[in-house]
Amino acid sequence: MARKITDRDLVIHVLNVGLGDSIVIEFPVDESGERSYGLVDCADGAKTRDYLVKLRSLRKGRARLVFVCATHPHLDHIVGIEPFIADPETRPEQFWDSGFRHNSTTYQRIMRALWECRVKLVRVSAGMEWYFGRVQITALAPSVGLRNRFGAYGVDINNASIVLRIEHRKEDMLLMRSLEYTGDNPNPEDVRKAGQSVVILAGDAEYDSWGEITSDFPRVETTVSPLVKKMVNYLSCAVVKVAHHGSMHSTPLDVYERMMPEVAIVSTEQEIKTTKVAGQPWTRGLFPHPSATLALQESGARIYTTDGSHESELLGDGSPRDAELAHPGSVVVVLPPSGRARVIKLRDRAKDLADPPQEA
Repeated sequence: MARKITDRDLVIHVLNVGLGDSIVIEFPVDESGERSYGLVDCADGAKTRDYLVKLRSLRKGRARLVFVCATHPHLDHIVGIEPFIADPETRPEQFWDSGFRHNSTTYQRIMRALWECRVKLVRVSAGMEWYFGRVQITALAPSVGLRNRFGAYGVDINNASIVLRIEHRKEDMLLMRSLEYTGDNPNPEDVRKAGQSVVILAGDAEYDSWGEITSDFPRVETTVSPLVKKMVNYLSCAVVKVAHHGSMHSTPLDVYERMMPEVAIVSTEQEIKTTKVAGQPWTRGLFPHPSATLALQESGARIYTTDGSHESELLGDGSPRDAELAHPGSVVVVLPPSGRARVIKLRDRAKDLADPPQEA
């Protein structure tokens, strides 16, 4: 049953912008009585801006963004970013960048706008953390090893992607982390359930990046030693925004088995390809690719695609795979503090403007 979105909820809006990413992070109300917003990628500046205006009219929030994160400089992730930097009303306090330099006109315009508007540029690498009250954002990628090889040793642009882990707890996150090394540790069972309050936004990271992530963020069993971080599985999450629109190179099955997400969101616009296998024509989707959806199904995730392609796929009996979700639409994740994520799929097409939900 749907519940009203409250002031304490963290809300993540994965907008339907076709084959691209535009993700709005709506932080819980702070001590001033207002919400603030972050933007992760932006493939459609007009739709994203109009959606933010609607959000602010629905739930009081600041116009100026806390941050804009460009996970990597592919056009379908950055083409709508520059207007947010140029406009003093929305201009972000920080711009998070993977450090992968690109010679595209769009990327160069963004860099010039940052310089002209004196926006603080943060070059992100794995392990960096930001604290927003009860919300902690951790960069899982790019690893320092990959980041230091950008443009020199064959690290491709997708594997340069920033991957973000977002956790929302009942306690102030900075205070909670500061107590870890004093012996005043949280209940081990609470730690084991921490993943239910986590969303991972995977950018376009592919296999090379996931290899580094699983090395940098291993399973760590709870111990009595104050030198060991009290996190059993740092990749455990309730929701994952699937990497690279669910391509065949997006994420290996063993990583999904570490994550064990309840929900997987694919921001996509399906492309169909026909090839020959053993001399016979074979038709398959590319975004998402069958190998990606199969891996997600193996891990137990319910798949939400912004174009509805996976959910509307017909099964042997002629019925859609997931009739409730068999339509295009933005996907909204409501994450209460230390609670289970609630997910709603709106009914907007790529060029339509959706109404943000008041309940989910």
